Amino acid sequence: MIHKIYIVIIIIFIGIFLNALTIPYSDKPLISDQNQINDFLCSIPPDSTKIELETKCWIWHDNNYLNIYWEAETDENFIIGKYSSNDVSAQADQLSVQIITDLTNYYSYGFMAYPLENKTDFVRSFSHDINYDWNSNYEYSSTNQNSKWTVMMKIPFKDLRFNGKPPYHWKIILSRYLKNDDKHYIVPYITAQMGKDYFRDAIDITINEEIRNNSNFYIRPFSIIKADLLDKKIQFDSESFGLDFSLKPTSSTKLKLTYNPDFSDIPIDDETNDFNSKYAPSYAENRYFFIKDFNVLGVNSTTFYSRQIVQPDFAVKFTGKTGNLTYGALSSKVKQVANSSGFIVNSKDIYNIVAVKPATDHFNLQFTILNRMNENYHNEVLHIKPNWEFIKDQCLWFDINLSTKKSIGEKHKNGYYGIAGYDYKNDEFSFTMSATQMSKNYSVDMGKIYEDDYYGWNFYSTLRKEFINKFFRSITTNINTSEEINNTTSKLLERYARFALNLNSNNNFDIDFYGTSVKELSSDKYFDKYHVCLQLTWEKSNLIKSFFGFSYVNDLIYKLNDDYKARYLQFGIRGVIDKYFSYIITADNIFYFNLQETEIVDDNYWLSNIDISFSLSNDLSLTSGIRFNNYETSDHSQHIGIFSNLRWQFLKQSHIYLGYNSANNKINGKNEFNYQQAYFKISYLF
Repeated sequence: MIHKIYIVIIIIFIGIFLNALTIPYSDKPLISDQNQINDFLCSIPPDSTKIELETKCWIWHDNNYLNIYWEAETDENFIIGKYSSNDVSAQADQLSVQIITDLTNYYSYGFMAYPLENKTDFVRSFSHDINYDWNSNYEYSSTNQNSKWTVMMKIPFKDLRFNGKPPYHWKIILSRYLKNDDKHYIVPYITAQMGKDYFRDAIDITINEEIRNNSNFYIRPFSIIKADLLDKKIQFDSESFGLDFSLKPTSSTKLKLTYNPDFSDIPIDDETNDFNSKYAPSYAENRYFFIKDFNVLGVNSTTFYSRQIVQPDFAVKFTGKTGNLTYGALSSKVKQVANSSGFIVNSKDIYNIVAVKPATDHFNLQFTILNRMNENYHNEVLHIKPNWEFIKDQCLWFDINLSTKKSIGEKHKNGYYGIAGYDYKNDEFSFTMSATQMSKNYSVDMGKIYEDDYYGWNFYSTLRKEFINKFFRSITTNINTSEEINNTTSKLLERYARFALNLNSNNNFDIDFYGTSVKELSSDKYFDKYHVCLQLTWEKSNLIKSFFGFSYVNDLIYKLNDDYKARYLQFGIRGVIDKYFSYIITADNIFYFNLQETEIVDDNYWLSNIDISFSLSNDLSLTSGIRFNNYETSDHSQHIGIFSNLRWQFLKQSHIYLGYNSANNKINGKNEFNYQQAYFKISYLF
């Protein structure tokens, strides 16, 4: 018996030793058995088969960079993809490195390499969401000769957040993706379904030498010239200048400042079917300053909806980490601007956020204070969210929000919003149960809420089953149910239920089905809504990926306070013609049955979005797009938005942009431009 115990202990120690790697120091390429990693196994689909194409990599460091050299065998199915700007998919084979420097908060820094040297970097969160908005200054070279793909990656330590003195104990994950086979191979063998164990079971690495402290300082001023083609005016004044500033004082802190930022080079938003929305539509943030490092503040769009800041005068953000504590602060002053109707939408308001988050392996506490104010009023929200993993992969959490608001001539309004929840997860099944309570006077003017004065509950579950050597690669089902009930009257406000099914095949053919049922109170009357949808997706190499969707709905039209049946058709096609040219085309048609003719609601209309990209290299590209809808009201019958952006990265993180955008509406049968402008913008990194 004792002999068997000794054998088990020896096996455990051998396993720990084999799964640990000391990263050697070298100022020259170092290729040896001691710093080599191979044995890539298939994780998607999760059959753990060994990769047939030999793949090896070697890792060393030089105090400034983590150096990773790859040698990967290729065959006739090797796909080089297309040229693209940073963080835009190359649609190609890829090699990937994930580095985990924080062993308590469960996230990783990711860096990808492609045959055409496109750049994609990201942060993977503990929930396995991929945030491509984080950017670094990593570099690599790529060559493919004689059926061998070689890549030399240099990842700067200055872009990573870490604490302490040597030895540094981190973790690393390596993977290779074969585009033609749509298979992911990884070392060590882990899958996203493992939850936090995905990070815990990564390869342990140790760096014994001290990493140099580099402040990673840059300043990037810009200048822009805008031409209003309608009024035939050129704008070039004090408002035509601005700058971005970044400083990393230590290995774990970062300061960012933007003054008078300009977002002319951001593509216009897609046309979406929000004509029958009960609430004002919301849009994903796509402006660079607000999306980077944002998760440090521990808030979502409910608490802070940054698109409300139409045009900042300035914004400053400081984030950092020390030991088991992460922290951050953001402040932004908004210019007084008017919307297209002439109404003031931002009136010199100031937004402020301060956040701290202590964390251990199984417990973390998010503590955030938010403020919006001007000379006439102020609104504050205290956000507290503890999360306790009391048993492996089972969590209890609370989301507590307390608000106060004071305007001139009005009394203080105090309110609260709270959620209590329980999460469960295993390799195939997960679910979340929560209960919610919101008071009538809860105010969060820096965020976006849709209802107040209610209580309710929510249940959300996911079941994912992977198959090996079957027609279907995986089946995923989701069930989501909830209720909202008015605090004062105890009336049901909404009862919601949704079932979704995804069938992912091994033959580039996928099936999605979902059905929703909603009972909603509107103007003291209950309406039963439903939505049934079937969507088919088919991919033929890189050239064509198409989808078709058909929906049958019974929808409540809020302007008429009545429900009507409708059908909804969706079409889409995207692809890569060659390494220079790619496209995306979508079209939706909505048709209501038996809708009486009215001037305030259209019974049959189209939406369409077209994006075309032509890239001579990763640094030089032209992206153009069209946004279209022909939703008709009494005087309005059509909208067309057009944009075209030429981007040239002439030096590292230094750009020249030349662009055009316009909005044309057909009003009373005549085409009228809402705006039409051209711009020239240059930014230079010092």
